[in-house]
Amino acid sequence: MGRTRNITLRIALLGWMVALGPAVAQQNASAGATGIEAHRLRHARLYGVSSKQELNHVNQDDASAALKVWFDLMGREKGFILDSKVDVVDSVREIRERLQSHTVDLLVLDVPGYLELESSRLIVPVLTHARGAHEGALYSYVLLVNPSSAATTIAGLRGKKILVSSRNGLNTGAVWIDVLLGKEKLGRAASFFASIKVPDKPQACILPLFFGSVDACVVDEVNLSLAKEMNPQLGQLRVLARSRPMIESVIAMPAEPVPFQKVMMDAMLSLHENPRGRQLLLVFKTDRLVPIQPGDLDSGRELWHDYGRLAGSAPNRPASSASAPAVAGNQVDRGQEGH
Repeated sequence: MGRTRNITLRIALLGWMVALGPAVAQQNASAGATGIEAHRLRHARLYGVSSKQELNHVNQDDASAALKVWFDLMGREKGFILDSKVDVVDSVREIRERLQSHTVDLLVLDVPGYLELESSRLIVPVLTHARGAHEGALYSYVLLVNPSSAATTIAGLRGKKILVSSRNGLNTGAVWIDVLLGKEKLGRAASFFASIKVPDKPQACILPLFFGSVDACVVDEVNLSLAKEMNPQLGQLRVLARSRPMIESVIAMPAEPVPFQKVMMDAMLSLHENPRGRQLLLVFKTDRLVPIQPGDLDSGRELWHDYGRLAGSAPNRPASSASAPAVAGNQVDRGQEGH
């Protein structure tokens, strides 16, 4: 399943880069013919850094290459010749070092990574992903059961089978369930449920529940809404609990302003307004970028703070770490639940 998803995304990336190719080549040929245009363009630097978790759903090399092509094209359209690159890094420590050495201009982070850097005052959150043409950036995770289920609260699911889907590699859905169980004093998910599986796709979470192969599932409301549009019968599934609306991705810039910062912001905010920009957004599974509003990070901050307080959890660390729920433990498996 994961391999198929990666192949699909690589095809999308390849198509997007091929579509950009003629435009870039035409610009390069024009500049190379006389050199006059190049002399008129301003030179600028644009070094991007992304946390590994933020690109875990696509091939990272392809994503970095696609972003660099977009950087360069954006620069040309805005009157710049860019010295650009995109690095994917494993640790917040490395990101912090890049900020301290002033060798990064744009950062793409998961929320726990941002929270680790927040107190350093080295970065400012500026943008996040949004869904639809008019919908906002915040969305919830929901705990679903079949309408025939006798469970009326999460306590009624003890010893049951559950599937957990998340929008990114942090397994935020699993983190939320662990926190929810903690607040109800029901222990940790790995011991509370008979089994936990983490499918690669939300459909592989929702459909087995609908057909009765499992007792419950966790999915984000964005993918649940899409699934119900394709199959209205899925609207029969019952919501047992809902998380606070949250964001899971943060695009940030150094707190010390970098040259041409407003130009970068304007270009990112207008990505959805042209076909090439929409193709890039599609690759990263979002519809548009919007400014982060006051309070947008509060629910994510609360969730990860509460998770860090659970016994055996590393504070502010995502579910990709060894302490993560639905990843570690003998009762937990990653893969598609058969049905």
